Amino acid sequence: MPKKRKKNRKASRGSTPTMTSRASQLAQLPEDPGEEPAYGDGHFDEDAEYDGDENYPESDFRTHFVRPADAVAAVRAGDQWEWVGCIDGSRMRHRILTSDDGTAVVEQAVFLDTPQEGPILCAWHETPEDQRALLEENILSALDGLQSALRPHLEAEIRARRGDDYAARVPEAFSDAPEPHGSGIPLFGWRILHPVDPETTWDDTLDIALWNSSMALGDWSGTYDHIREVRGDGFASLLRNHDVPAVLCAKCEKPITARNPSWPGIWSTPSDDFGGPVCEGANSGLQRNPGLPEPRMGWYTDRDFGTPHQPG
Repeated sequence: MPKKRKKNRKASRGSTPTMTSRASQLAQLPEDPGEEPAYGDGHFDEDAEYDGDENYPESDFRTHFVRPADAVAAVRAGDQWEWVGCIDGSRMRHRILTSDDGTAVVEQAVFLDTPQEGPILCAWHETPEDQRALLEENILSALDGLQSALRPHLEAEIRARRGDDYAARVPEAFSDAPEPHGSGIPLFGWRILHPVDPETTWDDTLDIALWNSSMALGDWSGTYDHIREVRGDGFASLLRNHDVPAVLCAKCEKPITARNPSWPGIWSTPSDDFGGPVCEGANSGLQRNPGLPEPRMGWYTDRDFGTPHQPG
């Protein structure tokens, strides 16, 4: 049973940003969210009561369309279908994408949680603007490495539960344009594009390991601490191995930067939770202003930096 989040982080229902990705470009991007597609067999308990915004595990996709091909036809006719939410983990997105050549896919995407977004946000500030295009490529390479480290463990869990020889699909790291109320940096995540033909079923459009990786990325329960790349120090090392300048505080071990515009020359850390403005160990941070808009996919904004910290 997944561990509950410390607080409800309700996904807003705004418009979808324009995509920039290493994957092949798709012509039509839906904007208005629907509900989540049903899942296969994996971590989540159909009888459990989940709090938050996800209406889990209901599915407007399955309610309205027998097959993905029917949903594709609706999108081509002008309807727009998307689900954005989180199940005790990082935010996820499922949506129908069509292209001008007549093909279509169901995009299954998982985005960063705070343990990954924090050091990447700090590294972005630490990097001069004229070097950020290369930095983005290095971040994507590091994120591919994180999924490679995590995937075998998720596969083993699913095989044990289902008793079969399940093999996970390999997701691709990608980046979207920054969202309006986020931190100002590209929105990073992983995705699988599931091709749709007349015989495709909804079960064909969801890879369980990628879905379950959402919970592993946040890892509130510590279930995945044995995977070095999931832990804060291990992920920082992975980023550094890909020339991403990840710096952790020697005292509280949080990611820090000395180049945030609000705190130039002072080592500070992003926070989306609560705490005091001075580094006093692992629980330091800032109280977020509840009256300001929340990010839709990411967790942090550039308002969420506290001071001071000490580089390790």
